[in-house]
Amino acid sequence: MTNYTAYSDEFKDLQWTDFIFETIQIDTFPVLENPKHHSNSFTFRDTLLDAVAKLSGKPLLKLIFITPDYETIHKFYAVGYLEDKTVFTVEIEHTAEFKAWFTVIHDEHYKSATVYNFSENGFSSHPTSNLKDIRFLEHTGAFINYFIPNTFIAEQLAKEKSDFLAPYIQLEAEIDMKALVASFIGLISEKRLTFHPPTNNEAIYETFEKEAGYPFPQIIKDYLSLHNGIDRCAIMGAEAIYNEWKQWKDIYDDWTQEDLLDTYSTNQGKAILMYTTPYWIPFFDLKNGNFIACDFAPNTKGKAGQIIRFGADQEIGYIEADDLVSFFESLRGPESEIEDNEWFYIAQ
Repeated sequence: MTNYTAYSDEFKDLQWTDFIFETIQIDTFPVLENPKHHSNSFTFRDTLLDAVAKLSGKPLLKLIFITPDYETIHKFYAVGYLEDKTVFTVEIEHTAEFKAWFTVIHDEHYKSATVYNFSENGFSSHPTSNLKDIRFLEHTGAFINYFIPNTFIAEQLAKEKSDFLAPYIQLEAEIDMKALVASFIGLISEKRLTFHPPTNNEAIYETFEKEAGYPFPQIIKDYLSLHNGIDRCAIMGAEAIYNEWKQWKDIYDDWTQEDLLDTYSTNQGKAILMYTTPYWIPFFDLKNGNFIACDFAPNTKGKAGQIIRFGADQEIGYIEADDLVSFFESLRGPESEIEDNEWFYIAQ
């Protein structure tokens, strides 16, 4: 087959005549026993994915399937996005077997063309008219480009995120170490907590630096010189801090800047409006995927080392305290929220 097109920066400018849509017949659909069964849509998806992957002979990342509108688009088309950053284009023959399955998942009387977005774990659809001024036959390269996997432009997306964060990064945070020791030890004593003695964390710090691209912040090193975690408590040791940071770094790496940025929320202008960044270092586990973290990329009204709350239930980072000292002070005393909070299990 010659219907492979290499992805490039000029891809969106390609026209219909730059692509070859060779006709294929898919004859691997199973017997359609129950047209109303909820799993039919996924069977249809998986059959198309398997067929295109086998025909292309290369690992398939995702597939878009374009239906006719019977006015401008009269045929069925599929576009496979392959692991080697090439695009595989085919026309699907409208056989009786294909029609039987297609009519189960799609109302053929619906006059608007629809684009289905299929991947191993994904299934979505919407009218092609949602793309506004981009039409499949008239702007084929731009249409296909609209659905490209993030891996096709990974370097570009990483640069967008890096460029956005660069003005905010502040690693040289300062703290009154005597006040931090007094506050932390005071909390431990007051709540009768048992802490693990500090240990040598240099191997963890070196691993962090390789992953992060910046040194493990000194104020967190100083803080971890006081302990290596607390028994049955939300306060995390060095290894737990690194492991949670790495999981959030993976999310940051996978998402685009557009996915991460929330322009609808507010947080006093102290923390940037992001879901997560690699410059938030979690040290206090709120459970259910939520954390308290030190922030080393504050917004214009914030300061390095400020304490924020972020996580699975937070659309952005929210200010919790000005620094580690004030955060630990907020946990002390009989009026603190900690008395009735599951973050601490205090021996009686």
